[in-house]
Amino acid sequence: MDGPGNRWKGKKIQNRIEKLQHSEMIKCIKYILVSSLVSLSLISCENEKPSGNVTTSREFIDIDEVFPIYNGNMANGWTGDIMVAMDGSLLADRISVDGGVTWSARIPLLGGAGRVLDETTGDILKLDPGGAGRKPENFMYRSKDSGFTWVKEEIVRHPDINGWLPIISGCEEGITLRHGKHKGRLLAPARVLIDYNASNDSLLPYHYSSAIYSDDGGKTWFTSKPYPVAGTGEAALVELSDGTVYYNSRNHNRPGNRDIAFSYDGGETWVDQYIDPVLPDGPPNVYGNKAGLVRLEIEGYDILVFSMTDNPYGPTAIHSTAGRINITVWASFDGGKTWPVKRLVSPHGGYSHLAAGRPKTPSDGLIFLTTDGIFARFNLDWITYGRDWHLFLPKKP
Repeated sequence: MDGPGNRWKGKKIQNRIEKLQHSEMIKCIKYILVSSLVSLSLISCENEKPSGNVTTSREFIDIDEVFPIYNGNMANGWTGDIMVAMDGSLLADRISVDGGVTWSARIPLLGGAGRVLDETTGDILKLDPGGAGRKPENFMYRSKDSGFTWVKEEIVRHPDINGWLPIISGCEEGITLRHGKHKGRLLAPARVLIDYNASNDSLLPYHYSSAIYSDDGGKTWFTSKPYPVAGTGEAALVELSDGTVYYNSRNHNRPGNRDIAFSYDGGETWVDQYIDPVLPDGPPNVYGNKAGLVRLEIEGYDILVFSMTDNPYGPTAIHSTAGRINITVWASFDGGKTWPVKRLVSPHGGYSHLAAGRPKTPSDGLIFLTTDGIFARFNLDWITYGRDWHLFLPKKP
């Protein structure tokens, strides 16, 4: 790991600093997106930073290519995953302690799938995600300082009822349950690759989504019952205010929208499956796409934000990524039942990841998105075009 004296150096950081030294007008107008698909109006402001409150009436968005791409892949093996630690630090393949304004140098072990935040201890766990061609190993790394240093630990993994160890590569970050009987449980979305083989297209209909959970701080991991629909994978999950776990999955096996299910037992089983009528699963082909999902901490409401490409046209070939354009965010104000508002973030992108800021930290009030090297931070009022988000709450009977 680079020493403390080198954390804030680098060409990208210098470029960012030079941006902030421009005129007040440039500082205030953070991003203008010009395309035939969307036009964002200029927003006049007094400070370039948001007020630190996600409910502010002032729209805010800042987009930058902080994370470079080489040969079509994320630099240094980073897959684009992003999370927010208990102290508000942002963790990608680097760390930002100021809400995404500046970033440290790259930190080994930090980037990539397999991270779970333990909100009981504040520790960040990095499990071996496994991947195509190999099952996950029985170890993980633990960080007690928001990702700057890591210690390797042996763990126990239990397979599912079919004997498979799920991988967590390609899934969103894990969470800590806060409500009900399983409060404190660590839970992460996962998926089963039959024979750990992702290259055999004949097996795609038999892969399935899943989850892993731990009740002892990450020392022992159990696998949930299989997701009720085969062909699924690369999922995301959030806990709603009543303790229900909302599960949102890609489907590699059929054209259509996102696959949804729920757990009422802390992520052990998945029921009430349906296809969301609004949320797309990438271009309308047979292969789907990876999405971002996060729940916002606002006044106890189940406000969810979902990210995905938004293009009604696309190929029908398996493994084709053509048509993955227009990274868009949708907002739900009733725990995912309806999605009344959406807004385009970038005309470019493919896989996407989301994280939400923490109260009383530099990340407070912000939503963070990464996709194909692009890093965006914005607030809820930007998604709603400046309208009061309370107007989108379900009407009381």
